[in-house]
Amino acid sequence: MLSARSIKQSTVSLNLKRTFATAYGKTQYTSLSNGITIATESNPDAKSATLGLWVGAGSTSENPYNNGVSGLLNQVIVNSNQAEFNKAGLKFGSNVAKEYTSFFTQGLKGSLPQAIELLNSKVAQAELNAEYVLKQREITAKQLEAFEETNHAGRVFEHLHATAFQNTPLALPTRGTVETVSDLIAQDLEKFHKKNYVAGNTVVVATGDVKHEDVVALVEKKLQIAAGSVPEISAGKFLGSEVRLRDDTLPAAYIAIAHEGEAINSPNYYVAQVAAEIFGSYNGVEPISKNLGTKLSGTVSEFHLADTYNHFSASYKTAGLWGYAAETSNVGNIDDLVHFTLKEWNRLTISISPAEVARGKQLLKNKLLFSLNSPLAVAEDIGSKVVTVGRRASVEEAIAAIEKVDVAAVKKWAGAKLWDQDIAVAGTGQIEGLLDYMRLRNETSMMRW
Repeated sequence: MLSARSIKQSTVSLNLKRTFATAYGKTQYTSLSNGITIATESNPDAKSATLGLWVGAGSTSENPYNNGVSGLLNQVIVNSNQAEFNKAGLKFGSNVAKEYTSFFTQGLKGSLPQAIELLNSKVAQAELNAEYVLKQREITAKQLEAFEETNHAGRVFEHLHATAFQNTPLALPTRGTVETVSDLIAQDLEKFHKKNYVAGNTVVVATGDVKHEDVVALVEKKLQIAAGSVPEISAGKFLGSEVRLRDDTLPAAYIAIAHEGEAINSPNYYVAQVAAEIFGSYNGVEPISKNLGTKLSGTVSEFHLADTYNHFSASYKTAGLWGYAAETSNVGNIDDLVHFTLKEWNRLTISISPAEVARGKQLLKNKLLFSLNSPLAVAEDIGSKVVTVGRRASVEEAIAAIEKVDVAAVKKWAGAKLWDQDIAVAGTGQIEGLLDYMRLRNETSMMRW
């Protein structure tokens, strides 16, 4: 029979052995002679494997005349080949972002040879049917029309990019517009595919129950992608400006305000991320909304200044945005909402506390770890980073970088990026109470004596 003392000693011993751990191993990289990069992260405990192609061809690879071509090409490839992938026992999916497009399969480890063969024939060597392209074009145009009519918050976020990065590729909507998509034909898709789906612009990612050397061998043997280097894309350049589409028929006001943020490979990338998490997000219908522990959420909750808000640090290859998006049905107090928000941002430069920074760091670490909850999520994280900046920081590296952020770092960053700096503003709905640009711009600093 165990004594209480022995149980206590055993418990202490177990506690001392516990350390930070993740089920995933280190990301391994191989660059082939033709320019293709292979990145894998093995997890032997996983019951499945994810294999996919990440291509540096999103909306930033488009122009104002073919905007939406990456998304339409994506829809054509996925929808025309879904049944064939399913027949092979594979789940076939995709994603389109501003700087990349991804096509991925999910299946058992033994399905990797079939997966790479199908990705080669249906994606890398895609053959497009002109009639099917027109059919998908109609469907995509209707989806875009529905997005513009119903997803007001999403539309405002696109408008924020359009005004903040005017005349640069980052200004183009990720999905395109109804007008531009409706003019696309099969030749536009083929031209875009030929220019961007090249070896130097492609990353093969595999995660889950995989072995790096097996994936490399499969890619060398079965994947044939046209030779070519990464197409040159103009860098994003921030411009303080605004765009407003007042529509009093909508039930609320939808607003987004942002400063110039950080690029993905910026040394201040994690500082900006922590700063956004200090204020975090708010949803007035959630019971916990009154007890989030931030001054801003308390003020917003007490006076019902907003229904929801979310702070973000959106980072891209050459630029970024740092700010927040809000929705409020209390349209008579929009100026109060903006005032208290920007005054809180002022505090990042002059009076943010160690406790607030520590809370922001912990929330960011939680978000990072919770997001990597499947082989597909890990593959998306690897592919999106490697195809844009060439490398993805490991979980340990990210945690270590977050831990280094302190009050001094946040104040220094905010003093350079937020204090008395230009902003980009976008809004739609009942925004009569969103006062003029200079009024908002003046709120980015305060008198100090």
